[in-house]
Amino acid sequence: MLNIISRSIVMGGIGGPQKVVGNLIRGLDILGYPYCINKDLGATSQLWIQDDVTALKEASKRKLKAIVGPNLYVLPRNIPENIDMSNFVYIFPSKQIIDFWKYLGFDRCPQDFWPVGIDTMEFPERKKPKNGIVLIYFKERYAEELDLVKKRLTENQTKYKTIIYRKYNEKNYRGLLEKTKYIIWIGKGESQGIALQEALSMNVPVLVWDVEKIGHWVPPTKKEKDMLNEKELNYKLVTSAYYFDDRCGIKAKNKNEIEDFISDMEKRWESFEPRKYIIENLSLEKQARRLIELFDKHHDISYENGKKEFLITNKKWKNDKLYFKAFMHAKLKTKNFIKSFGK
Repeated sequence: MLNIISRSIVMGGIGGPQKVVGNLIRGLDILGYPYCINKDLGATSQLWIQDDVTALKEASKRKLKAIVGPNLYVLPRNIPENIDMSNFVYIFPSKQIIDFWKYLGFDRCPQDFWPVGIDTMEFPERKKPKNGIVLIYFKERYAEELDLVKKRLTENQTKYKTIIYRKYNEKNYRGLLEKTKYIIWIGKGESQGIALQEALSMNVPVLVWDVEKIGHWVPPTKKEKDMLNEKELNYKLVTSAYYFDDRCGIKAKNKNEIEDFISDMEKRWESFEPRKYIIENLSLEKQARRLIELFDKHHDISYENGKKEFLITNKKWKNDKLYFKAFMHAKLKTKNFIKSFGK
């Protein structure tokens, strides 16, 4: 039985960390694999700590084996030195992030990669629109890049809409995907890229204007701007769309290529089959099983043995207590008040 330790599931919402835990649970339900949420850290042999640093510290003290991540730390230097990581396996959404952490010298525990599955029922194949639009997805990149794409589409008399990261909701996004021929994706480097994969699930091909390095972005806050140093910003082995092949669309880095690739997409957008890629590689059930199999790979707990397991104790981890929910609610209200006061 998998014990899921997650703050995101308590806080709710539909951000990236919430998608990770929510889609995993849907996959486990399809598999019929037993799980519990925010039980005591020793309640089962299969412990996954998604995003709870307090739980990580406690598991370290108790010397519990666990799969941890991916929503714990941005960089290896953020992990406190006094946390013993030796019994953990740190997971990342893609191998490119493992390579990045190794480049930064991380060697405190084994690492592996696990992308969460995409809900292909929530994002079903849309009928190919006869008079569809082009959707521009813009996430924290340079304004002149967006202007270049808009200019090209306008010159071609191509109807388009622009969606800005953090300025739309999921219902609006799905509605736009229904009438979209293809997307032009201008985003920063991504560890997985769930929103892009949800578009692929609806069989919408994507033209990715890829990044040249991690620092190919416009940080929205000073905190994010100061988060990475020069060495980290200049790391080049990163992409906006790691999970992607020729069925999904086109990837390009060179600004001079974008106009030609837009013309190419106009001619070929109906020939791409991105949904097949998602079903073959990132289905909910496949990726839920893949996470469970990591316990066999690293901790010698087989899929079948884990499936037969029952709770050792029904005691709850503090995430599941009402005071924690009240604390997080109060914290969010305070944060929103400070933001509104500053406007």
